[in-house]
Amino acid sequence: MGKNKKLYKRSEFEKILREYLRQAKCKLEHEYPGTREAMKLVAESKTREFMQIMDRGLDREERDFLSSLIVSGMYQSFCYGYGVGKVEAKSES
Repeated sequence: MGKNKKLYKRSEFEKILREYLRQAKCKLEHEYPGTREAMKLVAESKTREFMQIMDRGLDREERDFLSSLIVSGMYQSFCYGYGVGKVEAKSES
């Protein structure tokens, strides 16, 4: 009984978007190390800013968790932005 997922046929749009998301992830991991590093630096800065605004200290584990949460959101935003940009470029041609 463990597999109660609904199976459905993916639309062509969904297949294309998933492919572009995969490409973006690959580019971020292999071709844009500077971008990844910049995202990590921004996340660390935002974590420090959060601590100052909240006037609350965080231990190392909490800081790392918050930074990784921010970084994962930035990675996801990058990938979706890349995918949407590719879809728009494809639809204009």
